[in-house]
Amino acid sequence: MTPAHILAWPRALAGGIFAVLALVVLTTFQDYGISWDEQLQNTYGNMLLDYYTTGFQDRSAFSYINLFLYGGFFDLVAAVANTVSPFGVYETRHLIGGLVFLAGLYGGWRLAKLLAGERAALVALICLATTPLLYGHGFINPKDSPLAWLGIWTTYFACRILGAEGLPPWRIIVGFAVSLGLVIGTRVVGIVYLDYFAVVLVVAAIARHFDGESWGVTAERFRAGATRLAVAIALATATMALVWPWSVQQPLNILAAFRAFAHFAFYPRVLWNGELIPADHMPQTYLPGLLALQLPEYVLLGLIAAAVFGALAWRRRIVTLFSEPLAQQYLYVIFTFAAPIAGYLLLHPTVYNGLRHFLFAVPPLVILGAIGLYRLIVVAGQKSRAAGVGLSVLLALALARQSVLMIGLHPYEYLAYNSFIGGIAGAEERFELDYWGTSLAASARGLGDVITRDPAFGLSTGVKAKVFACGDRTSAGYALPPGAELTEVLAEADFYMGMTGVHCQEPIDKPYRTVVEVKRLGVTIGYVRDLRPLTP
Repeated sequence: MTPAHILAWPRALAGGIFAVLALVVLTTFQDYGISWDEQLQNTYGNMLLDYYTTGFQDRSAFSYINLFLYGGFFDLVAAVANTVSPFGVYETRHLIGGLVFLAGLYGGWRLAKLLAGERAALVALICLATTPLLYGHGFINPKDSPLAWLGIWTTYFACRILGAEGLPPWRIIVGFAVSLGLVIGTRVVGIVYLDYFAVVLVVAAIARHFDGESWGVTAERFRAGATRLAVAIALATATMALVWPWSVQQPLNILAAFRAFAHFAFYPRVLWNGELIPADHMPQTYLPGLLALQLPEYVLLGLIAAAVFGALAWRRRIVTLFSEPLAQQYLYVIFTFAAPIAGYLLLHPTVYNGLRHFLFAVPPLVILGAIGLYRLIVVAGQKSRAAGVGLSVLLALALARQSVLMIGLHPYEYLAYNSFIGGIAGAEERFELDYWGTSLAASARGLGDVITRDPAFGLSTGVKAKVFACGDRTSAGYALPPGAELTEVLAEADFYMGMTGVHCQEPIDKPYRTVVEVKRLGVTIGYVRDLRPLTP
């Protein structure tokens, strides 16, 4: 038994971190602009709510654009919350996104604790919270961020089942089933978490056989767990149907969703290393390259350490290693990020918008990197106390630096690049920045200040400024001042509102003045240009 006082401080510190993060979420969720897809997602959520409130009569959600192919977990929850929320529609969605982020962090902390203990879990919690991709997407991404965190909870419960002595308790079975149903009810790709579980069970059975277990004992083990597995699949299906009712309207609807996403016909140009490349012709370096450039440096170091420690363990027991529950748990976690990366490299699917479509692979990577960091510190401390303390201090300084950078980027944390490319200053004009268009809100508010404050930009009484917005009209219009209105005709616009990067390339063939700039860490993210005739 580990003494209670040894466990007390890591758990207390983790509790303090959660409290601080909760306070930050509650005080900053209204800072975020509306992301590109949110208006559509919000409409879809309202349609799903109408399906239930009309007694299953309103089926408009089942034919709304292509969103019926997506699960509606987050959007349905947001629609329900917006019936009682005192905040705006999108502010409420961002609050829920922040709460999902916190719940995901808790799942990540529990998973790391299960794998490597309290202290490693503390390191994992801090690393997850200071990964800008995860933090920033949490507030503005209603599909990929919930998928990532529900995937962590599914992974946690799967690992609990794999580590159970005898039959796993029903509460663990229910936890796995509900989280699996919700992850599929967010994106159909979530079904891979069940596939990983099946593969790990097969690998474990083979390893136990080479370790001396007869096939008869293995078969009896599977028979004993069959009832619980059947209940888990049934409960997962019911949970999925609740938040994604279209999926069960016809027997093959899930397969239809898979086919649709396998041939997704959307091919925007992507800014990659300074070149505009069609999304269906991206190089194989796209995914691993972005992971190397956007994950914090200390996470990458931890991943290298974890790979070394894992290779050493594999070398000692090549065949029978996975007969041990802990090794099976690690194998499952490895599948959750290695399989998507391998799938990208082998299948070469259409990709765009940075890492957002592979965001669900990031939390397990960060968790394993954090465990690798912790293990590296422990091993160094065993060799030399000074070395262990020195590594701990360096990690603390790196975490503090990362926190300062995230504060400097707020509320555009998801734009972060690491020092290997020189931060967002090094990424400017080479890689995509605000592809979600969330800076349009700040640009719109800045335009309001200009119109209100400066007589030089005043307009005739009763005449509204016409604004051409490069990007989603809802993202731009939600924060637009009363003295301005959107236009879809660039030639009649008084102001042009845009973002840096590939999205805003409309030619402006007349003189203009930049009257608003949204900057972070010295880099312009968004802007407003005055297109009216220049006056002496």
